[in-house]
Amino acid sequence: MDKLHTIKIHEQGFDEIYTVHTEQNGDGWIGWIQELPEVNCEKKTREELLKVLEIELQERLAVYKAEAEMWDKQFEADVKAGKLERFAKEALADFRAGKCEDI
Repeated sequence: MDKLHTIKIHEQGFDEIYTVHTEQNGDGWIGWIQELPEVNCEKKTREELLKVLEIELQERLAVYKAEAEMWDKQFEADVKAGKLERFAKEALADFRAGKCEDI
């Protein structure tokens, strides 16, 4: 196995740093994003590998963002529909019964 390279990529939408691992593999290169191992690929050159990994990272983050927005909308709808009221009542009852402690 050849030397492992680490490169930082800054994704502005998520304001985080992602670590790209690249490794020469025979005549080509393999790489993956440490924080999102499902983002990985193999290319002939390291430069091509880095470009593709960045594109795939952007696509994966766009999917995560869309899923988070859908979750937020569903949560808001559930709150408005009173679906979480039972949990609020249970929490207040536990608090009043002294079952909670300061953290």
